[in-house]
Formats: sequence, C-alpha cells, structure tokens
Amino acid sequence: MQTDIYYRDITRTENLEAYLLEKVEASIQDFFKYDSAAHLTVRIETDRHRTQSRKPSYTCEVILKPTHSKGIIKISKSDESFKKAVMKTVDSLKSVLRRRSSKKAMHRRHDPMLNYFPTWEEAEMMAENQAG
Repeated sequence: MQTDIYYRDITRTENLEAYLLEKVEASIQDFFKYDSAAHLTVRIETDRHRTQSRKPSYTCEVILKPTHSKGIIKISKSDESFKKAVMKTVDSLKSVLRRRSSKKAMHRRHDPMLNYFPTWEEAEMMAENQAG
C-alpha cells in the first residue's frame, strides 16, 4: 500500500510520522492486506487562527483509494488535541470499512434460489418429472 503524509503548519518529526503510520495503517491493514496497490493519503494541519483563544485546532484527514472499487473513502475530524483528532479519524475509518465489509459479506451470502418462482411451464415439467 502506498502511503503519503502531508503536513501543514506542523513541524514534521520522525516520531510524529511513526505515530501516524502506526495508527492509520494498522487500522486498515486487515481490510487491505491483499490490495497492495491501494493509495492512502493522510493530511495533518493546524488551524489556530479560527479560534477566539488562539489555541491550535488539529485536523486529520484520511483519503483511501482502493483499487478494487470505485468508491473513495474520505474522512476528516478535528480536535484541540492532536492525538484525539487522529484517534477520531481512525475510529471513523474503521467503522466505515467495517460497514462496507459487512455489506459485501451479506451480499455473498444471499442465495438467489430463495426468491425463485418457477413459471407455469416449469412448474408443470417439475410435477411431471416427480410423478413419472
């Protein structure tokens, strides 16, 4: 999986990058272990000019582009704490992936023969085959 991390108004450090990679990639690793061409983009930014008290507000945005489907997953969460913003984003990403995965699993379990109603001719042929 290809992972890109972009920073805006935050100083990039090795510990910060390792933390982001650990949290975000670990959350999606089970869902994309066979999709090596998936693209993950993480954007971290500080927005300190929007608040009245001038405290920094952190925004974490994750964009996930799987190769096997057309749908792009984009999640953005904000918080005054950097780690809380990342954890909110990761939790939301996990729930979206879990929901999509359960939908696909239910789709595969559907048996098309349960809703099969034979036509009049097919019903007569089945009755003849059973009788004779």
